[in-house]
Amino acid sequence: MNPQLQGIADRIDTSVDELLAFLDSPAGRRLRKHLATGLILSVPLVMRLPWLKRTPIGKLIELGGGAAILVKVAELIRDWERDHTDVPQPAVIDVPPPHLA
Repeated sequence: MNPQLQGIADRIDTSVDELLAFLDSPAGRRLRKHLATGLILSVPLVMRLPWLKRTPIGKLIELGGGAAILVKVAELIRDWERDHTDVPQPAVIDVPPPHLA
């Protein structure tokens, strides 16, 4: 593989891992909560936009019960938890305290 392409792929992989680590952190949880709340509150307004109804995506959302789908997506964003089985856990070495004589 081209070394430049390999470098780009490595950076993308690292960026995705960093993004997932952030989203799993306390600050990321707060961000997900606020993003989901904003999406849930804006669904009624977004579904009334006339230009959205004219687009193929808007028609698909409206046909499939758009408000319910968008609320479900927001709930999935809010409740997402990272699967920790694929992330290597740091090795913990338990060292007993020193004995003082």
